[in-house]
Amino acid sequence: MSIFSEVKEYLTARQAAEYYGLKVRRKGIACCPFHDDKRPSMKIDKNYYCFACGVGGDVIDYVLRMHGLSQYDAVLKLIEDFQLPISVRGKVMFNEQEKARIKKEKAERERIIHIKERFKKWCNQSIDILRDCLLEVEKAENFLRNKPPDNVFSDDYAQILHAVPIINYWMDILCIGETAEKQELFMKNRREVEKLVQRVRSSGKRIMEESRGSVGCRDEQRGRCAL
Repeated sequence: MSIFSEVKEYLTARQAAEYYGLKVRRKGIACCPFHDDKRPSMKIDKNYYCFACGVGGDVIDYVLRMHGLSQYDAVLKLIEDFQLPISVRGKVMFNEQEKARIKKEKAERERIIHIKERFKKWCNQSIDILRDCLLEVEKAENFLRNKPPDNVFSDDYAQILHAVPIINYWMDILCIGETAEKQELFMKNRREVEKLVQRVRSSGKRIMEESRGSVGCRDEQRGRCAL
């Protein structure tokens, strides 16, 4: 196997791109660094391709294009920067102990990348869930508008009113907060986010069901009085 094939066995274009500073968004979308890309138009994973300027290739092509290197120099740079256990020009660059260390470090890098991706996914999903939860609160409030007081004030409605400022606080953290604040929310309160959302949804559902039931009872009583 050539050193070119070996490098591609160890690395993807995305790993190299992120190592050299490219910010990759959800689903492997990024702003192309090879033209003045105002809107993310590059798809990158094992290989990369820009739908705007048409450039694309594998991890080696990305590095040679990014740093203005030959294909061979790009391979040497990747081997050196990522400390890959690959022989160059007939020389074994690392002994077995060093290879084991490099393998362990590679596994740790992949673990960290997985945690970051999981964290980013959770943040985006939580924003969507909390936004939907606020819409359900608004729906319940609109439903109760112009209803008699005995249909409005209840434990379920109190639960919703109590939850709204907490939801807005968490939304602020997730949308405009510092990374450390988001991480703290993820580590300490992600279960609370799930529980609060479930309570709000259950309360909103009961509010509308009980209100409809109360209206039905009153209508039935009026019908009996008319008889």
